[in-house]
Parts: sequence; structure tokens; C-alpha cells
Amino acid sequence: MLSVEGLFVTYGDARVLEGVSFEVRQGTLTCILGPNGAGKTTLLRALTGIMPANAGTIRLMGQEIQNQKTHRIVALGMTMIPEGRRLWAPLSVQENLEMGAYRVSDPADAKARLEWVWSLFPHLKERKNQLCGTLSGGEQQMVAIGRGLMASPQLLLMDEPSLGLAPLIVREVFDAIKKIVISGTTVLLVEQNTQVALSAASYAYVIERGTVVMEGAAASLKEDGHIKQAYLGL
Repeated sequence: MLSVEGLFVTYGDARVLEGVSFEVRQGTLTCILGPNGAGKTTLLRALTGIMPANAGTIRLMGQEIQNQKTHRIVALGMTMIPEGRRLWAPLSVQENLEMGAYRVSDPADAKARLEWVWSLFPHLKERKNQLCGTLSGGEQQMVAIGRGLMASPQLLLMDEPSLGLAPLIVREVFDAIKKIVISGTTVLLVEQNTQVALSAASYAYVIERGTVVMEGAAASLKEDGHIKQAYLGL
């Protein structure tokens, strides 16, 4: 579904990504791991057209999309849930979700998407009229995921969905992510919580200093000595 070959991205004179290559297969949950400053968020921004790529090729379902406008990439079926949620705090839960469906022209489809979100996060339906700025961090993350789903994406990018959340909420969020994949939406996940990410994903890549240094089946990487020492504290 997504193929990236030889991607280079720079900030001024500093190279942030140096020849990154990876792929995401349709119907899977793939995760990108790595320490702070490794280039993970920059990678997602380059994929979605927010940051320009200096070199390399990005293909979404066979179509080259590097350096296209973000709205064009969204129209092709790729949506990103950014780090930090980025919700409209003065709007209600339902209003934030409905904003995510701005591209959905069929009201019946938008209504069906909303019901799907309510089924994933029943707690949110109870708070549908509550302002997002008054929600807990976990509730806001659920709204952010729901808003991304409202665009009916084929590929959903998630940037650090567990950041700042209590372990119980992290489990709830990742249970929902697994259901999203089972429903047919492909997910590319950037995550620092290595344990939970590798437990949920089918395949993983490790980025360090802007370069892919390791890849493999998630279950195998959990047992790798470098991963255990550097990322799992074992």
C-alpha cells in the first residue's frame, strides 16, 4: 500500500532523514520505533506533504505522492493523527468528529462513520456534547483517532498515540487500534512505547539518527538483544 525508497529530508543544513526505505502492506499494523530525535515525526510529515522531501520516492497504492499538497494526499486515502491531538478545544466532541468528515459528501456515509467511532469509544458518545478542551488526555486521544477515522482513510498514520496516557488508557487505545486494523484500515504507527507497539504490530522498523537500522516481524524484534537493551530496558 505504501512504499518509501531512499527518502532524504533536511532542516537547513542538517540531514534529518538519510535514505529511509520501508513499506507498509495493506491490512497490517506497521510500527516505526526509535529514540527522540531519530526523525520519526519528520518522516510522517514528509509522507503527508507537510515537509518537503529533498530526494526519494513515496508511493501510495502505486502512485507517487512525494511533495504533493497535503489535501491531495488526504484525498488519495491517507490521513494522519498528529502528536498532541490538535483538537479544536472550543468545539464539542461531536463537532470535532464531524470536522474530520469534511471530505465525505454522502451524509449517510458520514453518519455511518460516526456510529463506527461511537462503537469504538462508547465513552465518547456519553460526552458528545462536551467541549473537547474539558476532556482528559485519554479522551482527547480517542477523539483525535475518531476524527481521523471520519475521513474514511485507507491508510491511517498515528504519531505517538500513547504519549502522556495512563497504562489503562493506553491499553484501551491500542485495543481500538487493533479493531481499526481488523476492520480493514491499514495503520502506520510511530511510537516510543516499544513494548505496546511491538505487541500490537505485525512488522516494525527501527530508525536511529535518520536511518533505518533494523526491521523485521514485530514478534521477532521483541526478542532481539539490541531492542531489549535499548528500548525495553531489559
